[in-house]
Amino acid sequence: MSIDDLDEVMVIEESSQSNPWTKKNFIDCIHEKYWNYVFLADGCLSPILGFCVVMPGVEELHLLNISITPSLRRKRIAWRALEAIETTGIEHGYSKILLEVRRSNDHAIALYEKLGYLLIGARKNYYPMKDINLAQREDALVMEKVLK
Repeated sequence: MSIDDLDEVMVIEESSQSNPWTKKNFIDCIHEKYWNYVFLADGCLSPILGFCVVMPGVEELHLLNISITPSLRRKRIAWRALEAIETTGIEHGYSKILLEVRRSNDHAIALYEKLGYLLIGARKNYYPMKDINLAQREDALVMEKVLK
């Protein structure tokens, strides 16, 4: 992902998240040299099918954001992307990957479980709710996968 991709990335982000990241959030991740990826069809430079942001730590990776264009979901794009990130993590000596997911995001939770992620905890009131009551918040489930 580069700064030039952010207009397309923002369209996907805003159509996917109830509380989307700002363009500045993505710019900060690019400047910090996080692992910032866009997903493209084979041999094509556009359109962007989805994206993800992964923060490398000392021994672990932290998946901060992953989204797929809504009309392209359930086509294994996120599955293949996560497998590629895990492989890259192993090649770079990382031992695990962590993520947070909204408690209500059943489809994402099912995907992570199929990929071998395990529930290790919850963060109370982690995510803001949209359009209901901005003071109301939703728990995040914390999931982890040991990379082998």
